[in-house]
Amino acid sequence: MELSLAQWQYPIGNYQPKATFTAKDIKDAITVLKTFPKALKETLAACDANDLKQPYRPGGWTIQQLVHHIADSHMHSYMRCKYAFLEDTPTIKGYAEKDWAEKSPDTTAVAVEASVKILEGVHQRWAYFFEQLSDEELKRAYDHPEREENFPLAEVVYFYAWHSKHHLAHIQNYLKHKV
Repeated sequence: MELSLAQWQYPIGNYQPKATFTAKDIKDAITVLKTFPKALKETLAACDANDLKQPYRPGGWTIQQLVHHIADSHMHSYMRCKYAFLEDTPTIKGYAEKDWAEKSPDTTAVAVEASVKILEGVHQRWAYFFEQLSDEELKRAYDHPEREENFPLAEVVYFYAWHSKHHLAHIQNYLKHKV
């Protein structure tokens, strides 16, 4: 079966923001954060050195760049969450994720295992962090200047659970449909 570009880009569908989050939504999102590094590691075990140098979808980054992107993105988000928890609606620093994935020399030279190790540590701490937050603390937010909106921590954990599953599905789709 041939996939459309939309299916390659959004294998689990577009992110669907929510106005409110239940305790189950938060718990389920935290579970995704906890289990994601292991699932990623298991999926990457099916990739050989050549696979890592291939785009995960037509016109996309290589799998290696994608894995490094996930680590960069999740490190940034973890720090943003800490700022939101410790400060009153801080304005976070944006980052040009495309440049980080395409122009930074480590994304093509460093083995993906380095980013998997980062994700194991960040996700362990991030999941614990979210588990400790009260309903009131989950309302704490940061200001995202590029998007011109505030992001409460409940939204962040929910989005990054989606982000984790989204990129894992990219690699799984590649493996399923590679020629």
